[in-house]
Parts: sequence; C-alpha cells; structure tokens
Amino acid sequence: MLKLFDKIDENLSAIFLGAMTVITVIQIVFRYFISYSLSWPEELGRYLFIAAVYIGASYAEKENKHLAITILRTNAGKLCAKYVPVLAQIVDLLFCVIMTWWGMIMTQFVYHSNQLAPAILVPMYVIYAVLPFGMGLMAIRAFVNLIKFIQTARNDF
Repeated sequence: MLKLFDKIDENLSAIFLGAMTVITVIQIVFRYFISYSLSWPEELGRYLFIAAVYIGASYAEKENKHLAITILRTNAGKLCAKYVPVLAQIVDLLFCVIMTWWGMIMTQFVYHSNQLAPAILVPMYVIYAVLPFGMGLMAIRAFVNLIKFIQTARNDF
C-alpha cells in the first residue's frame, strides 16, 4: 500500500509547482509585453501554490525533513535521544489527524455553501479538499515514521 503513496505526493507537488510557474510566466508575458492583464492566473497560481505546500508537506514528512528542535535529543542524554523523536512523532501524527478531520468538516461546509472561486469558477470545496488530502497523506507518513522510531527505540534499548 505504501508503494502507492511513494511517488504520489512528490509528483503531485512537482506538477502543481510547475503549473504555477507556467501560469505565472503567462501572466507576466500578458501584463508586460501585451499590456493586457488576465484575471485568472493570480487566483489559480495561489491555489496551485497552496496545493503544492500541503501535498509537499507529506513528502517532507516521508523524508523526515520537517523542522525539528533537537536540543533535547542532542544534549539531554541517551534516554531522551531515544524517546523524544517518538514523542515528537506522536504529536505530529495527532496534529495531522486533527487537521485532516477539521479539513473534512470545512470542505463539507464549503461544499454545502455552493461557493465558486471568483475568477476560475471552480467550486471552492475542490480547493478546500486539498487540506484534508495533504494532511491525510502526511498522517499516513507520520504513522509510518512513528512505527520506525518505536522500532529504533526498542532495538537500541
């Protein structure tokens, strides 16, 4: 099952960032060389950036590249070095689960409001759905990392 997730977040995030870059260049060309400003690129670029960030956070979780405060792990002895990463991963997992749940509630609320994005006329629930999707992927990654950290802590004991 994890093989399915191995490339999905990395590829989606790269696609969204690439599309955002192309759309931004199109807007620059139209604005400065053709003297005509399009209404949709800024909004679409913003939504693509948000999608790239939330989905890219899952990839960062997989690679264990999120910011960490390591002072306890490095200076408080071997016992802290073993269990602080486990505790941090538990907090990370709880945060991801809460954000996924909250994101699903917000997406459902926006779905029932029938809102459309002003310039691109896409239903806003599609944009809001990126939050629970990205955080759900990140929760899966956090759970896998938690298992790895627990196994490492057990093996070192």
